[in-house]
Amino acid sequence: MALQAVATWKEGMAFTVEIRGHRLESDLSPDKGGKDLGPTPPEILLGALAACSGIYAKMFADREGLPADGIRAVAQAEALQSPMRLGNFSVRVRIPGLPREKRDKAKAFVESCLVGQTLKVANAVSLELD
Repeated sequence: MALQAVATWKEGMAFTVEIRGHRLESDLSPDKGGKDLGPTPPEILLGALAACSGIYAKMFADREGLPADGIRAVAQAEALQSPMRLGNFSVRVRIPGLPREKRDKAKAFVESCLVGQTLKVANAVSLELD
């Protein structure tokens, strides 16, 4: 099944992104020529990694009978050059009440999130101009 996101120019440097009927705004910061109407594309990518990790943490907690309150995932990356890209991704996940003996199992499960796995594997990106 192919997933799809459509980005349509809104104003300035801002785009509206539509995914399965959901909308979000993406823009650049004022120092980059935008109006900061929404997160930048790299921030959306980091948000996707954090959300995916958090969702997998919640699924693990549900499976193990742990509370969901306080589950948190924080994703970070560095801006790298030559070529310009994000790299050195990291995610810190908090699952309250996680017993020490289940930490390795939880880590392996959360690391299997689709977005994290996608970032770990080099992918070809094709571009066509209409």
